[in-house]
Amino acid sequence: MPSARAADAEKESAHVYGTIRESPTTAELVDQLSRRGFFGVGAAAAAAILAGCSTTSDAADAGEQRQVVNALGTTTISGKPERIVVASDFTDLEFLLSLGVHPVAYGNTGSWDRGSLPWQSAAGIADLESFGTTGEINPEIIARYSPDLIIGMKTYLEPAAERLSQIAPVVALDWTTSWRDGVATVGRAAFVDEAATAAIARTDALISDTAASLNGLGGKAIMIGSMYGDQLYVQGDASAPGVLLRELGLNYRGYNAEQMTALSMEQAEVLAPADILLSLASDQEATTRFENFAVFQNLPAVKARAYAPVELLLSSAFVDNFGPLSAPYALPQLAELLSGLAAGQGKQLP
Repeated sequence: MPSARAADAEKESAHVYGTIRESPTTAELVDQLSRRGFFGVGAAAAAAILAGCSTTSDAADAGEQRQVVNALGTTTISGKPERIVVASDFTDLEFLLSLGVHPVAYGNTGSWDRGSLPWQSAAGIADLESFGTTGEINPEIIARYSPDLIIGMKTYLEPAAERLSQIAPVVALDWTTSWRDGVATVGRAAFVDEAATAAIARTDALISDTAASLNGLGGKAIMIGSMYGDQLYVQGDASAPGVLLRELGLNYRGYNAEQMTALSMEQAEVLAPADILLSLASDQEATTRFENFAVFQNLPAVKARAYAPVELLLSSAFVDNFGPLSAPYALPQLAELLSGLAAGQGKQLP
């Protein structure tokens, strides 16, 4: 999952990492790190979002009015939207594209420093109009597109939510919204419920097929621990990658029931139960420092060559941005990586 949301990271890193033990709650920490594409946490959507995602037939009636429960509350949408603006280029955009709906414009955050992600390119993102949004959303820019629906991530939309709602109905996703609930929410807001149901079913089938190919990897315990800055982040039971690995029939072992926990590098021994160890290597310098740490090198999974740092694109695909658009890219590569690690073909460290 880690990606290159550099502008956001640079602006907030001093606050997040300087106070991580003092002030943020787990939920706040998840939100802050997820905004920079680190340790995706779409593990469990709020019950309210679930309630707003019931499936109905696609609605073509321009006079239909529906309520959409989302991360900012309940939004009333009157008639099928024809001009949708997406605030950023995260899952808000990807979920809409996965339903075959192209917005009139989307916010280019500059997060993907190598250009659009492969699955975004395959969905035709190059043909879409975009506007720069490296900081707070500018309602005046949004208004220029005369939208009848605005979709985005809560942390981007919330500061300007009141002004945006005067332009068009606003539907927000939280970073903790699971991919299924996110797709269903976007489908409901765009009046393409049947497309959302089909996209979820298609992705579930791919997950099932991948699980069959992995055959449980012999019951080997999998953990995810990654260095970012001076912190060791260990994924918990509620993390998005943990949920996905369990759906793949694997023995994922979270550090605790949380989404993730921040520890010091000296606590690397918490990863000792892992038979297979993954690291989401968005901070290459920190990852290298971790790999050179004697305690880390002596972990059972590392000594057995069952450890691998996960490169940025695959991290983005199966953690931050997992959904119907990225799944065909993520799952085959993830399966190949895990199969290699189970066979002792991971990274060799001194």
